[in-house]
Amino acid sequence: MRASKLRQRITVYKQTSARSPTGAVLPQTWSPFIVLWASIEPLSVKDVLIAQTSGSHITARCILRYRNDINSTMKISHNGLRYDIDGDPLPDADSGREYMTLMLKATT
Repeated sequence: MRASKLRQRITVYKQTSARSPTGAVLPQTWSPFIVLWASIEPLSVKDVLIAQTSGSHITARCILRYRNDINSTMKISHNGLRYDIDGDPLPDADSGREYMTLMLKATT
């Protein structure tokens, strides 16, 4: 993948937990994990309708350079919108280590 296609900045969020000074578990919060260059592509209306018939709520895809520390338990933020990562990252077809695709569903 050419680097020039990765033009948008995204923030990856990771769920963190903490303990109070007394040892009680505090509610989990989402904290920024890493900021990356990526390509966010909204799905066409046709693709969204097809996904909805199969029970999926995917609304966009995100393409970024391969990383092994991003998984489906994280969230993505781009232009003020938050997305859940739906499923495991998909590797590229050539080497599997050049870039990866994340299927995203919008959150409220």
